[in-house]
Amino acid sequence: MNVVSRGTRNAFRSPLRTGAIVLMLAISIGLILSMLVARGSVNAKINDVKATAGTAVTISPAGIMGFAGGGNPLTNDQVATITKTAHIASTSATLSDQLGTTDTNLVASLELGSFGRRQQRFNSSAPTSARPAPTPRTTVTGTTNPNSISSSGSTLKLTQGATIDGSSSQLVALVGSSLATKNNLTVGNTFTAYGKTVTVMGIFQTGNTFQDSGLIMPLATVQNITDQAGAVTSVVATVDSSDHVDAVVASLKSALGDKADITSQAAQAAASVASLESIASLALAGVVGATIAGAVIVLLAMVMIVRERRREIGVIKAIGGSNSKVIGQFVTEALTLAIVGAIVGLGLGVVASGPMTNSLIKSQASTAQTPQGGINGSARAFRGGLNQINTNLTEVTSSVTPQIFISAIGITLLIAVIGSAVPAWFIARIRPAEVLRTE
Repeated sequence: MNVVSRGTRNAFRSPLRTGAIVLMLAISIGLILSMLVARGSVNAKINDVKATAGTAVTISPAGIMGFAGGGNPLTNDQVATITKTAHIASTSATLSDQLGTTDTNLVASLELGSFGRRQQRFNSSAPTSARPAPTPRTTVTGTTNPNSISSSGSTLKLTQGATIDGSSSQLVALVGSSLATKNNLTVGNTFTAYGKTVTVMGIFQTGNTFQDSGLIMPLATVQNITDQAGAVTSVVATVDSSDHVDAVVASLKSALGDKADITSQAAQAAASVASLESIASLALAGVVGATIAGAVIVLLAMVMIVRERRREIGVIKAIGGSNSKVIGQFVTEALTLAIVGAIVGLGLGVVASGPMTNSLIKSQASTAQTPQGGINGSARAFRGGLNQINTNLTEVTSSVTPQIFISAIGITLLIAVIGSAVPAWFIARIRPAEVLRTE
């Protein structure tokens, strides 16, 4: 009988002990597979978040915010510099303007409350008591990407018609739903703006009252009809990964200097990724812990077996058995136990991987929901960040890939090798004469 067959048969010499060892190994290996699945799924989500969340960098003219402040708009050269910056995947440029009562035949759909009236109190040089009542204005947004115009937490949705080509210079527009209702506009209707006739291509809705009271037109169109050739009041640059946001911001600040204000969502991205990375770290710790536990189980089992079979080992050596053959027999026995445990454990791991991943995610989501302070605007921003983090967490899906399965099998073999290393050393030190004399 050769070494391999003898070692395999010896693994089942004591069914009760073999069953206990296999059960403990199965639990360890099942936990290893579950943790590998959780870590792989979370890492996949981390890569997705890095490619999508917090990758926007906003560049605006220095000193300008909305329709307030001073300064000069960005130029074509500055926009070109932004576009060519390393790691910027795409850009969306906009030019914002307002239609006065003499610029259009449209009736503004916004009603001026006390805040709106105060913002327009400087529009007349007459004494306060003699000033005419301020009138609301309609916002015009020229953009290279109409679909990028959205308010926080909402997106642009067309309720009628089709979108426009932001790279064209056609006299076309998308009209906000509130403004369209106020002026009885539908797709195909026209209106005047800055002395030009503009055709309605679509009606949009964002859920934001201010934006739903405005117009969206191609950037070049707004630049032409407002006599602001090449002017841009905002550029939103999308970075290829949140890992590169800080580097992109530093490059833009160096290139544009004090001519532009640059902001990013790096903090939001970091918070989103941090919550996921903590799960990945916890899963990795679980893999390491379960691997150590499995190796210790095999180690203790084989040490006990070697001690029980000292006389048998001594006899085999006495009749000519070499250390390598005896060690090979016990390594085969350990490997057999590990393989049987792996078969059962991998089955358990496949079943438990989904619930295990969900359990880790729920635990992390509960931690993320614990408030750390903040009031009013800070509290709203904090809740918004939590919503994004929890969205990222709940979108993690577990899946057992071939790579994960192979990794689990490799760890199983590692457990067998580590678990049989010390017993092999004991075997090599056993001397037949001493064993037979004591027996």
